[in-house]
Amino acid sequence: MANPVITTLTNYIQQERLPLISKAVLGAKSIKMFSKQTGIKTSAAINLLTTDVQFQDGKVCGFQDAGTQELSQRILTTGVIKVNLEYCKNKMLDKWMQYEISIKVGDERLPFEQEFVEDVNKDIQAKLEKAVWQGDTASGDENLKWFDGLLKIATNDVSVNKVTITGTSAYDDIMAVYAAIPEQVLDKAVIFVGADVYRKFGTELVNKNLFHFDSSYSNGEVYIPGTSTRVVKVNGLNGTDKIFAADPNRVYFGCDMVDDSEEYDFWYSKDNDSYRLNIRFNAGVQYPFSNEVVLGAKA
Repeated sequence: MANPVITTLTNYIQQERLPLISKAVLGAKSIKMFSKQTGIKTSAAINLLTTDVQFQDGKVCGFQDAGTQELSQRILTTGVIKVNLEYCKNKMLDKWMQYEISIKVGDERLPFEQEFVEDVNKDIQAKLEKAVWQGDTASGDENLKWFDGLLKIATNDVSVNKVTITGTSAYDDIMAVYAAIPEQVLDKAVIFVGADVYRKFGTELVNKNLFHFDSSYSNGEVYIPGTSTRVVKVNGLNGTDKIFAADPNRVYFGCDMVDDSEEYDFWYSKDNDSYRLNIRFNAGVQYPFSNEVVLGAKA
């Protein structure tokens, strides 16, 4: 039986470069929900306009200025990140995929090219998912130190609505956060929790006979009974014992995505007799209005 036909990984990446980098950087669950601000190299301003008009007596002649419009900014800072991987096909010869390896001179090919790339992308997505929440430039964690995540930004932001939670009851903690959501964003706000808190919340809803079983819970989101507010499970909050609420359209994920600053390259290096994969991108998060954000955390 003939071996399966395999295209070269180099051609695969050349053809799919833009979709691949987009999938890797923008594919995490939380990032998909956030607004995107592209064209950022290292930092950019989110320009804010706050308007407060004042009604006046229309029967009175003349002009009297009343009300305010204020321009302000919040800075979205990104970290420049790269991923380097090296593959030596000779080390694969005694592995289970050896029959897929071409050892013909001038026909260097890596097996299962699409599977390799997709697995790399999945891992980048998982690590970015965690970083957008738990990123900390003061951290010693190699995967979290490139930009500050939403938890650190909100914790240090004195204008954010802070709620003390106990961690004893997921239902009570989520309801405390829900009660603190400002009315002006309540119809669009989402409450983000880790998978651990989400599981406890589902159990408590059943125990309280408040649970309506449908497909949404198994998909990682459920409406708080009697409200129009969703509780959404995101793995980036796992183990943090923190709850974050905001309008996801008013949370920004910053990246470049407009030129060659993002890279996704694969090549065979004769000097090193190995295949090399290089991925480079930048990423960061920010929200524009602190008073619309709620952070639930233990005392």
